[in-house]
Order: sequence, then C-alpha cells, then structure tokens
Amino acid sequence: MKNIGRIQDLRYYSKRGVRFTTVCGLVLFMGSQAFADVLGRLHFSVKGAADEKPVANAKITLRDSANVKPPITITTDKDGNATTDAIDARSWHVATEADTLQVDNRDVVVVADTTTDIEVLLEPLKEKVIKLTGNKNVTRPTQTESSTPRDQAFQQKFPSAPGNRQSLNQFLRTNPGLAQDSVNQLHPRGEHSSTTIYINGFQLPGAFQGRFGQVLSPTAIQNVDVMTGGYAPEYGRETAAVLNVSLRAGTIRPFSTFALSGGGYSTIDSGFTFGGQLGRDYGAANDDGTRAKRFGYLIDVNGRSTANALEPPQPDNQTAHNHGQGYTGFGNFDYKLSSKDSRSLLLSGNPANNEVANRTGLSGFYAPFGQGYGYGGAQGPGSGLGTQQQDGQDVFQRDRNEFGVLNYFRQLDPHSEMRLSFGLIHSGLDVLNHNPSIDLANLPPDNSIEFNPNVIRNSRDAQFQGSWTRNQGKHTFKAGFTADRETSADSYSLNPASQLALNTLLSGDPNNSTPDPTNPLYLLRPDGNNPSTVTVNRRGWYRAAYLQDTWRITPKLTANYGLRFDDYQVDQTTQRNAEAPFSDSESLQMISPRINLAYALSPKTVLRASYNRLMITPPGAQGSAVGSIVPPEKLNQYEVSVEHQTGKGQSAKMSAYIKDIRDQLDTGLLVTGTQIGVLVTDSIPKDFVRGYEFSYNLFPTQPFGLDGYVSYQIATAKPQGIPDAYNDHDQLHTLSLGANYTFRTGWQAGGEFNYGSGFASSVLVDGDNRHPHAQLNLRIAKPNLYKSVGVALEVENVFDHRDLFNFNSAFSGTRFQQGRRILLSLNGKF
Repeated sequence: MKNIGRIQDLRYYSKRGVRFTTVCGLVLFMGSQAFADVLGRLHFSVKGAADEKPVANAKITLRDSANVKPPITITTDKDGNATTDAIDARSWHVATEADTLQVDNRDVVVVADTTTDIEVLLEPLKEKVIKLTGNKNVTRPTQTESSTPRDQAFQQKFPSAPGNRQSLNQFLRTNPGLAQDSVNQLHPRGEHSSTTIYINGFQLPGAFQGRFGQVLSPTAIQNVDVMTGGYAPEYGRETAAVLNVSLRAGTIRPFSTFALSGGGYSTIDSGFTFGGQLGRDYGAANDDGTRAKRFGYLIDVNGRSTANALEPPQPDNQTAHNHGQGYTGFGNFDYKLSSKDSRSLLLSGNPANNEVANRTGLSGFYAPFGQGYGYGGAQGPGSGLGTQQQDGQDVFQRDRNEFGVLNYFRQLDPHSEMRLSFGLIHSGLDVLNHNPSIDLANLPPDNSIEFNPNVIRNSRDAQFQGSWTRNQGKHTFKAGFTADRETSADSYSLNPASQLALNTLLSGDPNNSTPDPTNPLYLLRPDGNNPSTVTVNRRGWYRAAYLQDTWRITPKLTANYGLRFDDYQVDQTTQRNAEAPFSDSESLQMISPRINLAYALSPKTVLRASYNRLMITPPGAQGSAVGSIVPPEKLNQYEVSVEHQTGKGQSAKMSAYIKDIRDQLDTGLLVTGTQIGVLVTDSIPKDFVRGYEFSYNLFPTQPFGLDGYVSYQIATAKPQGIPDAYNDHDQLHTLSLGANYTFRTGWQAGGEFNYGSGFASSVLVDGDNRHPHAQLNLRIAKPNLYKSVGVALEVENVFDHRDLFNFNSAFSGTRFQQGRRILLSLNGKF
C-alpha cells in the first residue's frame, strides 16, 4: 500500500576489529544446479593468414590473468578448430603456435555462459619473429547483456574511492547508469537501489538498506561485470542492477600484501591480504616451473575509522557526531577433488558502527527553508532552541552483514557441468541512542532532538541454488533454481522528545495533536506516559526456476532467450506492547520471458537489443508503515545499444533504454524530516524511466601508458499520472570520467571527476533549480618505491566542494557533500 501520510500532498514526488560469525551445519545439497555461473568457453578457428586454410595441430596455450588456474593447452583438429572446457569468465592470455608460422599472442575475455568464437590468423614465419599482442575481443560480440567490466587493476589505478577503500558504491559509480547520492545510496537506472550481488555464481539475498557497513568490499573482488540490462533468465530477484562478481582466490605463487593509509578527518584505513595454494600438484607447469596445487586459500581483512563517516547535514562542522568505523573480513577456500570436481567455501563478516550526524545549524541563506533548529530542522537560531549538537543528541547505528557459502562444481562430461550451492546469510541493522532521558508526561513544545530511537532488526536466510549447463554445438543450454527461506525479527521503539514529535506519531502532522488511527506512524505512539514497543516477525520464501539457451545462430548473430518463474511469499505478524497481534501477507507468482540479441555489424562493432520482463522483490525494510508490506515491483525493460572497438584495448558504447514500471519500490525514511536512518519502503503505482548512456574505455595492452574511461547518462524517472512530477532520486545528467598514466619508471598519476546535475530532492522550494554537485579526486603513486613497498598520495574532493545533495528529502533528510580529504598510503608485499 502507498504511504499517503509520508507522501503528504504528492509533492513527495515532484521535489525532491573483524568478527566472523561461525557458519555451522553447511550441508552439501546433492541436486542439479547454481544460479549465475562465472564460466564460459572459447572456440578457436586457426587459419593461415596467407591462404586462410585451416591449420591442424596448432598448439593453443591459455594462461590465467589472475594466476590462479594452471595453464591450459588444447590442439586444433584437422579443420583448425578447438574448444576449451568451461573456464573462468575473465581475461586469459592466449598463445597460438604452429610449425613454420609466427606465434600469435593475445588477451581474450571469456564471456559467461556462452562460447565465444576467436579467429586466429597465423602469419608466415620470417627471419625476425614478431609477436602480436592486444586484446582482440574488447567488444565481446557474443555477449548479449548490457554490462561494464571492472577488475582489480581498475581499482588500483583510478581514485574512485580514495577516502574509503571499503566503499563498493563509489567504485561502481564509474559505470554508466549508476548515480551515487548521499548516505551510501546508489541509484541504478531510475531505481532507488534494488541491486543483486552474485559471488562466484551464488546470489546473495538483499541486506538492509541504509547500512553504513559493506556487504562485500571491493578489495575482495577479482573482476566484476556490472549489468544494468539485457538480463539472461538466470538473473533475478533485485534487477535494477546485477553485479556478477568473481572473487579473488589463492594464487599459484603465495603472496601477502598490506595497505595502510591515513589523512584528513582522522581517517585511518588498514588492510591485509594473503593467499596461496597447498597440497598436491595438478595441471601443467608454468613457464617458471611452478605448478598449481589442489587447495587454494585467500584471506582479506580491512578496517577503517573516520570522523567524517557519511554526508553531514551541514557544509561546515562535518565531524559533529559523525564518527564511523567499519571492518570487512573475507575468506575464499577451494579444493580441487579431481579433474572434474571441486568445492569452495566462502566466509565473510562485515561489522560496522557509525554515529548519526547531528545538525549544528545552517547559514542565513537557508532561513526561508529551515536552518536546522527544532523539530525537523524547521527553525532558525532566533527560536531560542539549541541545535542537536548543543542538546547532546547521541543516536548511533550498528550493522552486521555476514554470510557463509558452500559450492560444489562438477564437470559432467566435455560438454556439460553442474554447480550446487548452499548459504547461510545474516543481516542486522540497529538504530539506538544515548540521548538525554525523556519525561513523556512533560514534553517540551519543540526540541531539536526529535526522537529517542531503539530499533533492532535482524534477517536470516538459508538458501539453496543450483544450475546445469550444456554446450551443444551452437547452443549453450542452462537450467537452474533457487530456494531461499527467510525469517526476520524486528523491534521498534520511537519515543518522541517534543510535543511536535508526539503529534507526528498521533496524526502525521506535527501541528495537529488529534489522534488519527489511519496515520502510518500511529502504531508507534507512546502507551500513555510509557514508551511503546512494536515487534514485527516475518517468515517467507523466494523461489525461482529458469530455462534458457544462448544460441550462436550465425557467426554474427547470438541470441539469449528463455523463461523465468519467480515465486515470492511473506507472512508477517505485528504486535504493539501486550495488545492483540495482527497479521498480513503478500505473495506473487510470475513467469517472465526474456530475449537478448547481439549482432556483429562488423568484426569490431556489435548491435544489441533486448526485452526483459522483470520482478523485483522488496528490500530488507518495512513497508510504508511499521507492520505493513509492499508488493514486489513488476516492469518491462527495453534496450538497444551499439558498441564499437576503436582500437587495441579501446571500446565505445551507446545505449538507450525504457522501463515501464508497476508498483515501483522506493525506499525512504520512516519519519520524514528526521535523519535517524530508520527506513521503510513505499510503492509507487506507476513509474516510467527512460535514459541514454555513453561509455568509453581505454585499457592499454602494455603495462605502461594511458588508461581512461568516460561514463555518461541522461535520464528521467517520473511517476505516471502526476503532472510535472519526478522521483526524488531523479537526476538528469550524470557524468564520471577518469584517466591514469603509468610511466615506464612505474610512477602513476591519475584523476577522476564526477558530476551530477542535481537530484529532485535537492530542490528547496517549488520552482527552484536543482543543486548540481561535482567532485575531482587525484592520485599519485609508485607501487614499488623501495623494493616491494609502494606509496600513494590521494586527494578526495580537490576543490573542497560542499554541494547540497538533498534538502529535507524523504529518504535521507538534509545532506551535503563531504569536504576535501588528503590521504597518504603505504602498500607492499612480503
């Protein structure tokens, strides 16, 4: 149901130390499946360049760019053809050699869940052998989804998140279609969030929105495909964006690395990563004689502390009760049972604590709109009230995000494989306080401290997944399922600190004390002169099954198509104090057709088109009011794009998309005007999003030279049926661009610039212009300044812009851009 009380008169739309949880009882589910694999195949056609005749018995050697898998060698048949088994979907270095012909060297990117055709033309052997280098399939012509690849090398070269290495959102905003707003909010293609993370083929259920800590740190990622459209039927649940992640794993040569940085706003960031392989040898030896082992391990831990944790409610005094600390811990353990069987165990714990920033008052410029004093910040310094900082407000947030996943993979035969997964996931988010005590029988008329919150939320998932994949000629068939059982227990106590706050709980209007039982906040009112507590218990499931085919119809045309079935059910019981409980439920079953096409207009140009029917399940938050439930989102997404390889390691892409949405999920604050971080989810009946994207990537094939990227989007997100209205997170222009130059001496110099034309929620009054925001980050680094120790100097927000992000917005209150932060870092190996 739509929260009319929160929306108020429709203007809501028109303006706008690491602790691991022990994972016990992980059981290997012997069925037939896994969700989104990160494996693919390569088919080689080797010919002589002079006569284009097939070259038989050519030796093709593939070397893993991550140095995790042993070299793979295959030989062409009499027709010059050879196909690999299923291998990890990332970059591989390929060397092709044959008698009397030159060696061809190239980097090839494997596309997940399909077979990519690679044509190799071998030149006649001359007196001087010339080795060809370069990524020859940057555009990935057999790929049908709309995605952008990012990897460890990208993280290390571009200052996407110099002030916070744990921030996955800041790393992801380098992709077209993703706009970063305040308080860890990332908006993909007109949605509030609704992003799913797949790790090594396992889909993580959604964690609570509004968290300060991370579900997954970028330091644990080997490479990721950031998908925003053209989804194969295997992808589901929260599909505003999909992160198909391949995690770092133990390398053939053991390693240990450290990173330590410190700088402005008392920011300290430290990290330690080590990994390697143990046990018996398997596979071929590398050129240096090293061999892969059967057991691989990788452990990555990171800790961060800062006095300016999240975007504050004023441009100055940004450290007023804004301290935060977060930890990430990750372990990836895998064991190769045989040439056909392997198992892996993933463990992750990511606790965090942060203070909710206090208002300290705004300048006279904001006098007509509210300067941060009194309830909702509506008053100025002349009201006689103190600020939240002066009154001693102490509200804080505690996050816990943990998971353990057991995977089993088996190569059934040369053409098919299966994967089974079982995971336990816990997400917790509490908003608590050490505020001054409240006398509910003698409330002040107004107060800058609005509420004393005591909110505790926990969600637990037990999830099975599996898939079966078969490569049959020009077809790659895949079938799979997921079965997730979720339970949650929440407790809400929101004690008013003024009469205006009490009025809001009673009627939804701070100036009206008449009780209104239809007010979404009414359930949270005090019980006479005593605080009230509302408990909410939920049990439900999410189940899905899919069947798909990736068909290379011709050498130029590839189609991915199929059906997906989604089944969502939640049952909820709500109780206030000792009153009689009441129940509610929501369910939806939906069959979704998907078709995604890729056509090679030329060897370097690919045209893609797609139609996706999608269902998005609600995030980890309450409905419009405590005790209510919102339905899943349903939408039709249409997209067309063209991608062209402009040179070695270079590609440019243009996309256009339309999203026709029903029951759009839009997350916001439980009580608008506050900033305490207790979130609920609204349901917008009809919404329409359209956008155009341009991206350019330059990644040189040499270890030195210029790297760069450009990501731009022009888009609108509008609720239907409300004239001149926009979603509060709508932003017309979003731009991210970066450049890095690596000198032959090893020194690196780079920068990143991010610009937004302003969110609808940055508008102060009707008819006012939006407030744009811009940020420039710089980085100078030498990875091996002294032996294996490197240094980096990074500047976040060079020009110290403190632009307005949101003003009294429904999902984050008032937020300003964080100021300049200078950091010095050391990193090294040992």
